[in-house]
Amino acid sequence: MKLRMGSCWVAAIIATAPIVGIAHEHAGESTFWFGHAGDAAEVKRIITLSATDLKFSPMQISVTTGETVKFEVHNDGQLEHEFILGSAAEQMNHDKEMAAMVGMKMTHTNGVSVAPGKTGTLIWTFTKTGSLQYACHVPGHYVAGMIGQLTIK
Repeated sequence: MKLRMGSCWVAAIIATAPIVGIAHEHAGESTFWFGHAGDAAEVKRIITLSATDLKFSPMQISVTTGETVKFEVHNDGQLEHEFILGSAAEQMNHDKEMAAMVGMKMTHTNGVSVAPGKTGTLIWTFTKTGSLQYACHVPGHYVAGMIGQLTIK
């Protein structure tokens, strides 16, 4: 009986412990309400951003429905950063998910992770008008305000 009880506790701990160093992919999420990954041949504009420790610059961007944009995100900070597109609600939900998976590398159709001193790129086609955020979900960054506003006209 003690062995079974102990096994249950071990299983519960393993099931709830964050997994470190494994990639987490959002399967089946290739199309979002605001668009989809774009084709490099269709890029009409390059938007350059800087990610410093806990801040994006610029903090506001506007794009047009139907536009395919290449985002070049330069990590000018000392920490790893992410650039993830989504609504405010999607960003809040994703941040909760990331907090539960500390140390897990993320792969996103709608974003990119960028190491310090490096540049990451994301090509995106916007299909509907609306308001989005771009945010960093490295633990603690989103809640510290590493969020920018994106308007699709």
